[in-house]
Order: sequence, then C-alpha cells, then structure tokens
Amino acid sequence: MDKSNSKDKLLELDKLSQCYLYISTSYSLLEDTINNIKDFLKDRINFDTDFKIFSGIEEIEEEGFANYIGTPSLFSLKKVAVIKYIDNTPGTLQKKFADLMLNSLSKNGNIVFIITSLKQKLNPGLMEAVKKTGKIIRLNPPSIGSLKKWLNEKSGLDGIKFTEKAVDILIENVNMDLGLLKKEYDKLYDYISSEKEKVINEDTVKMLVNRVFSLKVFDLVDYIGKRDKNNSLKALRSISGEEQNLAGLVTLLHRMFKCLLYIKSGDSKTSVTDYIESNLKVPSYYVGRTVSKYIGFSDNYKKSEILRIFNILNDYDINFKKSSTESGNLVKKLITEVLDVKV
Repeated sequence: MDKSNSKDKLLELDKLSQCYLYISTSYSLLEDTINNIKDFLKDRINFDTDFKIFSGIEEIEEEGFANYIGTPSLFSLKKVAVIKYIDNTPGTLQKKFADLMLNSLSKNGNIVFIITSLKQKLNPGLMEAVKKTGKIIRLNPPSIGSLKKWLNEKSGLDGIKFTEKAVDILIENVNMDLGLLKKEYDKLYDYISSEKEKVINEDTVKMLVNRVFSLKVFDLVDYIGKRDKNNSLKALRSISGEEQNLAGLVTLLHRMFKCLLYIKSGDSKTSVTDYIESNLKVPSYYVGRTVSKYIGFSDNYKKSEILRIFNILNDYDINFKKSSTESGNLVKKLITEVLDVKV
C-alpha cells in the first residue's frame, strides 16, 4: 500500500465525530447508509476485531455491548460500534446505551458509534448523549416525483411501459422506498420480459408486488373506517404471524376516530388537514386523499358511537401492554367490538 495514501486515510478517519445518529422513515436509506460507512472504512480499520453491528430488531446483550466498546483496539486507529434500529429497544435500554457510550468515550476517544433509527422519538438521555458527542442526521426519503422519474427512465431504457395507475399503485405499495422500488421493479421486469406486450398494468402490480407490512395495517384501519367487518378480518388474516408488530394499531385507530370526531363536530376541513399533517406523518401527496377518505368514513359512525369507541380503544391499549402472546386474539376482539358498537 502506498504510504502517502495510507496516511491520508488515517487523517480522514481521525476527523470522524465520536457519534452519528441517522434517523429516517426509509429502511433502505438507513441500510444504504451503513453500507456506505462500511465502504468508507474499507482498508482503514480491521473489520474482524474493530467493527461490530448490534441490531435492535434482535435482542442486544448489554454485557456483550459493554465488553466490545470497553476493549481498546490493538489494530486500528478507530473502533466502530453500530447499533441498528435502536428505536426497537426499550427506552430504559436506550438510556443504558447512552451511559455506556459516554463512559467509554471519556476513557477512550478512539471509538465511533453509528446509530440508526426509523423513529424520531427516542430516549431523551440518548438524544442528549448524541448531541454532546456527535451529530444527528435526518435522512429524507425521496419524493414521489423523483421515484416516478426513476421508474420512467428505467422502464424506458428497458423498453417496457407502465400505465399511470400501475405507477401509482407500485409506488404506494413500496411505501416511498427507492430500494424496495428497485427490487420490485426487477420482479415486474422479469415477468413482463416473457410477455408479447411489454405493458405493466395495475392488475400485474397487484398480482406480483406485495404491500409492505405498515401499509397492510393502514388497509386494516381503512376497512374499520368503512365499517366493513368482513374485509377488516380478511386484512387481519393477511398479516397473520405479525401480530407482535400491531402494538401501534390502537394509536392509528385513535387518530382516525379523532379526525372523524372533528368532522362530525363541524370543524373545518383545514383543522382536520392540520391534525393529519402534524400527527400521521404521511407524505404531502397523501394528505388531501386522507382528508377526503375520512370525510367519507365519518358517515359510517354516529358521534355518540365515536365517543364510545375512544373508551374501547383505551381499554384495549391497556390490554395490549399487559399481553404480548395474545395480541392476535385481542386485535380480532377489538375489531369486532369497534365495528359492532351501538349507542
């Protein structure tokens, strides 16, 4: 290795902050960020001993984490600890991570922490620790316009066409995720390549592209808004096996019924729009559609029924927190009770 080049790499590595927290609603953006960091660190550190990933999606052993960051590096200028999806860990554990990080940095300045989160809200102690030692970087997902531009250019080069409706459904199904869009595009391209007519319509997208889990939950909420019991239960079955991830369902339902209550109470469309923009965190493209949808849903429930539903949701919120093994049955009971409510 050229000595001057090696020296430059060490200088670049030495300029790193002690901690970086990347926040984004896009899974692929966070994964790409970790991959880019690994590419940057190539030939700069010893990956066998001085680079380790801890994932919040799996159980992180506090002792193992403490041992890793507490052991000085013998082979690299910097040691790197990555905590992916820290938002999946309890707030108490996030605070412990923060304390361990601060303690380690006070003893050994040659460690860099890389943290990723799909959520903005994290333990205050953790956020304060990051602010003291490094940077918080928010990564914005691509706009619908940029996704459509990529799809149009890519399909044009490949000699295939998408109908306008197919484009809308495809982008919605991948939840504005460019990485997922590229993977699903490859699936559609492989399919259409063997067809005589190289046009992808909405039926083809619906047949081949699965909606991401979070959108399936929103579908379930929409069916409840429509007061459609049959399709609500079908939607629940479509996410069978993922019941442990339904803890946020009560929150989503509470927000929807609060919007319905605004509408039933005669509040202006502007008030409902402001509430959706500040609480649902959906892209601006969907805000108008969501308002119109909720206006339609409001005809399905009386004001007195909505008020009763808030009590039902509060009761189930407590039950969800008490039980992790029976959540599937709880969701089914919740749906039935909400849809059958009579006042």
